[in-house]
Parts: sequence; C-alpha cells; structure tokens
Amino acid sequence: MSVMRRLLTGVLVSGVLATSACTGSAEPMASAHEPAGQGGTISLLSASAMPTLDPQRIGDPTVAALVGRTLHRTLTAYAPYADGKTQADLVGDLATDTGTASEDLRTWSFTLRPGVTWEDGSPVTCEDVKHGVARTFATDVVTGGSTDALAVLAIPRTPEGRSTYLGPYATAPEAATGAASFDQAVSCADRTITFLLAEPTSDFNEMVTLPAFAPVKKESDPGGGGLPLVLSSGPYRLEGNWNVETGGLLVRNTHWDPESDPVRTARPDRIRIASGQEGAAIVETVLADQGEARSAVSLTPAPPALLQQVESLASLRDRTVTTDTGVVDYLAPSVASPVFANRDARLALAAATNRQGYALARSGPLSTRPVGSVIPNELLARAVQAAPVTDPDPVRARELLTQAGLTAPVPIKVAYRSGPASAKAMEALAAGWRAAGFEPTLVPIDDAYFATISAPGATSAYDVFWSNWSPAWGSASTVLPPLFDSTFNITAAGTGRDYGGWANAEWNARSDQIAAIKDRTEREKAWVAADDVLLGDGAYIALAARYSTHLAGSDVRGLQAQPHGGGTIDLAVAGVK
Repeated sequence: MSVMRRLLTGVLVSGVLATSACTGSAEPMASAHEPAGQGGTISLLSASAMPTLDPQRIGDPTVAALVGRTLHRTLTAYAPYADGKTQADLVGDLATDTGTASEDLRTWSFTLRPGVTWEDGSPVTCEDVKHGVARTFATDVVTGGSTDALAVLAIPRTPEGRSTYLGPYATAPEAATGAASFDQAVSCADRTITFLLAEPTSDFNEMVTLPAFAPVKKESDPGGGGLPLVLSSGPYRLEGNWNVETGGLLVRNTHWDPESDPVRTARPDRIRIASGQEGAAIVETVLADQGEARSAVSLTPAPPALLQQVESLASLRDRTVTTDTGVVDYLAPSVASPVFANRDARLALAAATNRQGYALARSGPLSTRPVGSVIPNELLARAVQAAPVTDPDPVRARELLTQAGLTAPVPIKVAYRSGPASAKAMEALAAGWRAAGFEPTLVPIDDAYFATISAPGATSAYDVFWSNWSPAWGSASTVLPPLFDSTFNITAAGTGRDYGGWANAEWNARSDQIAAIKDRTEREKAWVAADDVLLGDGAYIALAARYSTHLAGSDVRGLQAQPHGGGTIDLAVAGVK
C-alpha cells in the first residue's frame, strides 16, 4: 500500500438549533420509505453552501454523494441498499464491471459501457476519464478534491516528493517529461482505460468511486480557472447557473440512457437544491409540510433536541431516515507519556471509559451511539465481525493500574477540541476515569486543533488526545493505516495522524500484506484482525459513531441512506409520490 496514498485517505470531521412543529397535512400519512414514483420535483434544503459541482474540486463526502448520483458518474459505484441490506455492493458504473487487476495488483483495467453520453449527446470516452484524473495533478489550480491519484499512480517524484506530472495545464519546460510518465501510468485502448500503480492496491476499484476519478470532457474544461465544471455524464444536468451560496436547479439529461446505468433510477424530473439557509428554518419548513415543502428533504440533519419528538410520533418517524455519517470519535493515548507508555495503563483507561455516557452527553442516543471500534459499522469489515461495546469497569481499571506499577490517583492531561458539546462529553468521560483511579485535567484547544496535537513535542505535553475520523470509501484500508501506520505518520515534523505516536513495525508490515489481498471480504476480515491488535495493545479507545436524521415532506418517497455517502440521502432512488 502506498505511503502517500495512506496519508491522503480518510476525512477529518469537525450541529442546528432545536425547534418543533407539527405536520400540516390533513390526509393520511404514507411512509417516505415506500418506492418513489416517476416525475415531479424534489427539493433538497441545506444550511451548508455547496461551493462547486466540479468533480475534481469536491472534497465534502455529502456533496460528492449527491453529485455522484445526479451529474458525475465514475468507473465504479456503490449500489443503493436493497431488500433490507445494510452493506453496499460495489458495481460497475461507467465501467462494465468492477475492474480487472493484474496478479500483482499494480495494474487495473476498466472497460467503459457502450451508450454512455454527455449531456450534449457526445459519447463519454476513455480519454474523458483520463483527462478527469489528469486534472487532480494540477494541484496549484484544481484544489479541494481528493488527490489519491497522486498517491497511487506509478509516476516518478521529485526529491522533494512532488509528482513530476503537473497536470494537463502545465506549460513549464519540464512538463513534457511528466506528461509522458502520466501517459504510461494512465493509458487508453478504445473503450478500456488501464492504470499502472506504484504499489499493489487491492481496493483501487473502490478508490475510483471518488468524484476525482469522474470523466471530464476536455473540450468543455475551462482550464485551470474558469467557471465551475458542470457538464453532466449522469441522469441530470444543471439548468442555468449554479450559485455557490444558494444552489440551483437540476433537470433531466435527455441524453442519459437508463439502460447504460445500473445504479440510478432518476425518479424526479427536477431536483431543486436550496443551500445557505438557516438550519432551524429548514427544519421548521419541512415539519410544517405545507406547499412545496411537502416534496422537500432537509439535507441538514435534525437537531438532537428534536429527535425524541420525531421518534415518538409515527407521523414524523415515517418521514425520516437516519444515516451513519461514517464519523467515529476516539481517544489516542500517548505512548510517550510517562503513564501510557505502559500497555496496562492504556488498557486501564479503556476499561474506565464510559462510552455510553460520552454519547449521551455529546448529543444524545439518537445521533451519537457508543462503538467499540474506529472502523464504522457501515463498512464491510464490521459487518463481518462487530466490535463489542463494553461498559466501564472501574475495578478492572484499578487492577490494571496496579499491574502497571501506578498508584492512584494517576494524573493525566487530556487534549480535546473545544466546544460546548465536547466539554460536556469529555466531562462525562472524566467522571468515569476518576472513579477508576485517574486524575484527569481536560485541556480544550480552540485553534488549529489537529495541527497542535500532531506537532513535535505534543506527545510529551499531553497524555491523551481526542480525535475523530471518517473513511474515504467503503474499506477499512482508509481508516487503520492512515491513523496507525507509523512508517509515514511519525516524522521529524510530528506524529501526522498517529496522534498518540503508536508504532509497531510488525503491524505496519501486516498492513502492507493486507493491502495485497485480492478478495474484498477476506481483505476486510484481515483488517478486523489488525484492528484487534490495535485494541488489544490500547493503541486507541473508540468512543462513539455519529448519525444524522433527515426529515422529509409527506410527498417524498424512496427515502433511504446512501452507502458511504457521509450521512446523506440516496438520490439514486429518492423521489416524490
């Protein structure tokens, strides 16, 4: 597995005012989870602005999920959940299948489906896919999106570690050499595109679900600057202009052929995206269920204070969907700490940790739920084997402290990102730690939190670090190596994302071996075993997973979560009655 790739995979994650209302609909309520009809307009309401529709500039997983179901197809995609399934199947999207890998997993080939066209009716070609990937290398002008292609493709680097390929807009004298290397790493033969990778990568066919790997028609590319790229290869196209603050209107792409698309049903005729509104106002509007709001969905999650009301009323519960955001909060004990250099002391902290109390204090049981692993339950790895969630055991914790040669009370300094909800949640943890013999000092950090806790000397200044993480796609490979492989994390510049400084050469080697396992299910089972090693050594302590609940108007149908979509709804199946 590429060192650079593991530095880039995954997402660090940083809620709305409480409100209440009642449905204004007089007719009997039907469930939003029933299949959607064909036609009509669905409105998506969001408090967050969506700054771009350009696939290579999209970094937000929820925006990526929305445009991936409407505008920008990729070589592969995760199919919608069906028949009660909680795990998503990887399927060919633009490609006829999920790709063919060489025996050494360094060469991947995908053949494009026939009949896939742009909104202007011209065919989507192999060269279009290649140009889209090439744009991610123009890091000086195409910013904000995934740069995983830079990490995995077999393109030489400069002594400073920068790719010698500078993207399709570069005009410097050295650009030609880099372009030749890119042409070797990404090549086209009729409808087949082939990628040459620097190292074996068994889940490359999942990596290409990211919008950064979406095709871009070179003739429509505004270049390094210009307007946001919106030419569609999906079932919808942008009508008029996109307003980065307020949104815009998507209408049917009449050149989209449903026979060429195994993922999207494209139920509505129009999708209106209204962004930049107040979160409380959005919730009030959808709950009131009047006029156009009857066919609206709140992309902004319902606030924790409202969730109990939603849960208690069937008329509201039938108009909601709760989705796993993929975000997991966890603690990383510093192995450089005089206390937590000892494994028994780390396990004592884990035994004393009240995950349920943390979840309740942070935002309540309906939006934050205790977990036993940093691998989200939505991933295949945890479907194979769920991680147990244990109750705090202060007696066991004190026994472990004694084994570690420590005498209570044991002072520890705990860093966390400041905020009212965070302070309450951390105090809930501190209460459990005190009962077990620790004497915690909670240290809120306001600015540049992650830069502060990864800086040189941080592992000596603090004993424990709070953090969170979210996978980039549906594999634990985007969780465990980025957080715990010390070979690329721990440098003279700090600990990278391995905040506690945990290092184990045998585990690092095992991580590389897992990356070369071809079978997806077997690979994810191996990640579970690697995770068990981390948990058994006290490398981290999982706390809680984040969930979001979305409200819909009474005319919305097909409401369900999008697999690995950052906690948003699935526009592949959503629509109106």
